[in-house]
Amino acid sequence: MKKYTYPAVLYFDEEEKCYIIAMFDLGLVTSGETVEEAHTNARTMLDSYLECAFAFDCEIPEPSTFEVVVETHPKELCVLVESTLNDKNKAV
Repeated sequence: MKKYTYPAVLYFDEEEKCYIIAMFDLGLVTSGETVEEAHTNARTMLDSYLECAFAFDCEIPEPSTFEVVVETHPKELCVLVESTLNDKNKAV
């Protein structure tokens, strides 16, 4: 099993009336009506990203440290998004 953890920025979009979560290291952005839904969608997106990266032998960027994300986005909430892949590089 391999565990991957990426920092993300979470904020409420007043115009769209939803929560946005962005993993800038990977260029991934998703949303949800609730914080929980946004985080679940982010994890699903991270799972899919990693599975595809392994399937096509793509380089996976190293995650920024949580501290760097907090420093660069001081007004937003910073969270961690985790994915665990099995020995066949499939999300579990």
